[in-house]
Amino acid sequence: QEADVFFIHHQLAKVERNWSYRKRIWNTYNEQFANLPLILPAPVEPNTRHAYHLYTILIDEKKAGISRNEFLNRMNEEQIGTGVHYLSIPEHSYYQKTFGWNPDDYPNAKKIGRQTVSLPLSPKLTDNDVEYVVDTVRKIIN
Repeated sequence: QEADVFFIHHQLAKVERNWSYRKRIWNTYNEQFANLPLILPAPVEPNTRHAYHLYTILIDEKKAGISRNEFLNRMNEEQIGTGVHYLSIPEHSYYQKTFGWNPDDYPNAKKIGRQTVSLPLSPKLTDNDVEYVVDTVRKIIN
């Protein structure tokens, strides 16, 4: 039990430091991607404490000149892991069969589901890792 308490205390001591580092990465991404033809995460609501746990961008092929899947492939070629966001709920056969949902009745959900990508965001990233992600995204989108 004493070891468990020590472990929990050790983990909790890291929470604030990890949160601050994720926030710094988030802000770096926002600054570095501001002029790219991407849709960035919504601004953080005032008087809230955002977790900064998932940095998602939306890739509109018409604006960015590259499809989401091609972007994912290029990031993978550069050894950068990304989070793939899946189809919207109305596009899954279960919901279509069970509730009769037609994905075309939910165009915004469909569009967002097919454009969203998560970029690396972890306190385990070094400053060089973050710089590499930024440089690679800028290279692929430009």
